[in-house]
Formats: sequence, structure tokens, C-alpha cells
Amino acid sequence: MRKKAFTLIELLLVVVIIGVVYGLVVNSVKRINDKEASLGFETLPSFLQTFHQRNDVAFVCIDNCRQCAVYVDGEPLKEVDAFMKEERVLRFWRFDANQGMQELRFTPIFDEDDRAFDVCFRYEIFNDGSSSEMVVETQQASYDYRGLTHKVDRYSSLQALESSRQDELQEVLQ
Repeated sequence: MRKKAFTLIELLLVVVIIGVVYGLVVNSVKRINDKEASLGFETLPSFLQTFHQRNDVAFVCIDNCRQCAVYVDGEPLKEVDAFMKEERVLRFWRFDANQGMQELRFTPIFDEDDRAFDVCFRYEIFNDGSSSEMVVETQQASYDYRGLTHKVDRYSSLQALESSRQDELQEVLQ
């Protein structure tokens, strides 16, 4: 009478499959960590697009932009290095076609104990594929976030960015 047991070939096949799955998981985690290491104003939208969400994914910074975290569907997922914490000048604007640049203020967030935290920076990607639109001004450059269909444009100054936006607006109106 023969015993029912796994053959050596079957066991090796299972080990190979487990190894391949493990390699894929480790590789995807490494890619996310690599993207986090190169995180900056220009790469933030593509970094946030790597997270799967139903409602929205947000990059939120508090404590004068010293602490940042990724929130997925309203829940904090992971803390992320605050790449802008060394900036001396850090201001946020929105472009209004009639009034030019308007300073942008962010809504505070609350923890589970209803303690309020002032938000220094918030960039969101929504479930419909849209995203926050804003201008970030630093000492070295200004960054124009116009949505996921546009790359983040970098300008030498806020005035150069505003001038470019006004020129585009004039072209559209003609």
C-alpha cells in the first residue's frame, strides 16, 4: 500500500512560488521607500499616487512643517520625512484669475481626543482623480501644483510664476 505524500518536485515547486511572491513584495516595499527617500515638492504628487485609496490620500504636515504623515481615506497611514522642515520661507498661495495670488490657509486636523493641530501644509488626491491646486513658495523657488494632469512646474520666484499664469490667462482670453 502506497502512502500519500508530497514528492520532492512538488515541495520544490511550492518553495519557488513562495520565493517569487516574497521577492515581489520586498521589491514593491523597496520602491515605495526609494520614492519616499527622493520625496520633494516636485515628486510629491507621484509619490501619493502609489497609495491605494477609496476616497482620498493626503500628505499633511503639522508643527510648522516638522512632522508629516500620509493619510489614506482620512486615517493616518505612515509618518514621512518632512522634506520642507529646513525651509526658512514657506508660504502657500492659490491663483485667482481676477485677484492674482491669494494666501492659502489650511484647515486644522483633530486627533481622536479632539485636540486640534494647526496644519502647515496639505496636499490631497481625491477619488475622482483631481487633486489640490496651489502654489508653494520657498526661498529658492516657487512650485505650481495644477492637478495631476500637469507636472509640477518650478519657477525662480513667485512673481515669475504669477506672470506666467497671467500670460496664459491672456492667451486663453484672446
